[in-house]
Amino acid sequence: MAASSVLTTLQVEIICPVCLEYFKNPLTINCGHNFCASCIHFSWMYQRGTFPCPVCRYPHEEIHFSANPQLSRLVDLAKLLHSSKSSKMTQEEECRCEEHRQGMSLFCEDDQKLVCPLCAQGPAHQGHHVRSVAEAVAHHRQRLRGYIKPLKKRLAGMQKLLITRNKNLLELSEQVENEKLQLASEFSELNLFVEHEQERTLFKLDKEDKSIQQKLTTNFTAISGYIDTLNGLLSEVAEKKVTSEGSMLRDVKSLQHKYNALEFPSVWTVHWRPEGCCLPPLCSELEKIIQKFQEEVTLDPQKTHPSLHVSEDRKSVVYLRNRTKVEGEPERCPDDVAVLGSEGYRSGRHYWQVQVGNKSEWAVGVCTDPPAGKGQPPLSVQNRSWTVQLQDGNYLAGGSVPVLLSLKDKPTEIGIYLDYELGQISFYDARDGSHIHSLLERFSDVLKPYFRVGQDSIPLIVSAIRDSTE
Repeated sequence: MAASSVLTTLQVEIICPVCLEYFKNPLTINCGHNFCASCIHFSWMYQRGTFPCPVCRYPHEEIHFSANPQLSRLVDLAKLLHSSKSSKMTQEEECRCEEHRQGMSLFCEDDQKLVCPLCAQGPAHQGHHVRSVAEAVAHHRQRLRGYIKPLKKRLAGMQKLLITRNKNLLELSEQVENEKLQLASEFSELNLFVEHEQERTLFKLDKEDKSIQQKLTTNFTAISGYIDTLNGLLSEVAEKKVTSEGSMLRDVKSLQHKYNALEFPSVWTVHWRPEGCCLPPLCSELEKIIQKFQEEVTLDPQKTHPSLHVSEDRKSVVYLRNRTKVEGEPERCPDDVAVLGSEGYRSGRHYWQVQVGNKSEWAVGVCTDPPAGKGQPPLSVQNRSWTVQLQDGNYLAGGSVPVLLSLKDKPTEIGIYLDYELGQISFYDARDGSHIHSLLERFSDVLKPYFRVGQDSIPLIVSAIRDSTE
């Protein structure tokens, strides 16, 4: 009995915690744990930066192995002892029933316990499925063997998933660091206004980074805990598989419960998205934007306020104060004296310029495409707009929340730059390339250039495309 217990303990100690087989070419890592050479190489194949121990998760800074020939000899000795013991070993000393002092040679499947013949005939086991120990051992050993393959498969899958999670975590950190460096480079070229933007944007970026890192770390911990559970259950199953019949049958119910209670941990997927964490294009880069993204914008006569007149080339629009009202035409709100561009944008980056001159009232930008229909105003309450405007002598940025702008000089030509995917529209004074304001939004509808003309006689003109060779 004592020899059998020693052999069982030895067998547990010489089993690789990764493949759950006897060690093959065992290697020892710095934290003291041992693995098959092929198992530890596979576990660290896709790791970068640090190399965690599959058992204790201690992060090793570099790959370092030490051969363990003594452990190899122990494996050979255990195999020899097991073979010799199997050929000579007789059945373990028969357990006896405490009540009847008879050998417990039967096993009740309903209660999952060993019983003697007298117990089996008693009322406690009446009508239960009772069979011999030999039959029960054969049956449950077969069931335990059936657990090994799915557990190994699940463990391998979770180890691969853990490697992927760790890789994603490192890639995310690199992306965040690269984004911070890019932001710092751009912020250094801006004035005091942009210094305020730097503080706000970096705070948002760090907050998003910490939130994602916390979620990934929590998910990483959950997956690691699940792997530890799988390792523990596999070790317990492997140990019970080679123990005595009575010991195995006494614990088989607990093992079955643990196996059936395994729950796959949730996997949290993360994608780094820099929306809202970047600066408007630098003023010094405006010339590159014009050359690369300038658009030929024209006015749409079908989406024009009735009091407006669009030129034949559809580049200029003017308010006609004394225009005669057509019979049956609905009354118009003065604020709706506007016209839309013919072009609609659903993706990409686009730039155009508008000459507002000395007009006393105007607004330029983009709006969502209004519904088609005769008599429909260019901009109704169902549509949203993002503009810069002059109204009652004040300059305003109109978006989700209107913002009062303080401009040093009066702009006469406005540059408009739309980045649809980034959700950003920026306005510039086209004379000197200075940045006026930027609005951030998540766009999902078709956007059209928007021009509010006002009620003066000065025309509003869409500038022609500039030749990049000028």
